[in-house]
Amino acid sequence: MAAGLGVAAGLDADGRATVLAGAGAAILLLGLGLSTRRSAAIPVAVLLLGALHLIPDGGRSIDTVIYGSGLLLSAELAYWSIDEHGRRPVEPGVFSPRLLAIVAVVVAGIPASLMVYLAAGVDISRSAASTAAGAAAIVACLTLLAAMARGRFRRD
Repeated sequence: MAAGLGVAAGLDADGRATVLAGAGAAILLLGLGLSTRRSAAIPVAVLLLGALHLIPDGGRSIDTVIYGSGLLLSAELAYWSIDEHGRRPVEPGVFSPRLLAIVAVVVAGIPASLMVYLAAGVDISRSAASTAAGAAAIVACLTLLAAMARGRFRRD
């Protein structure tokens, strides 16, 4: 999945050689992380693949919505692969519910990404209040992500 996304980003860009080289590096990093069972490589590889999709264009496009959902699916499958071969065996009967949860998150991600894409295209006047609201939203998102990450690392 990640290889397909990397090739898609490369074929869509003007400087194909550079983007394909970056995609190859991301896929190699992901492969190394999976083979050594190190989950730290997954977000780095996904971030690199996402940047390779956005940097050459410099703008937003509707295919970014689908591409982002593909990145989410790739990351979830990579984490699942590491979990399946981890130190603790996965309980029987987990396969179907986990697969359904991953599919549900990816399917829910498409309309959420589409909403963000459409909202980004809205031209609103800039003011101190809207800038403060945006800054507060960013801080809230980062706080939530930090809390989620802290909870994840405590369990490992």
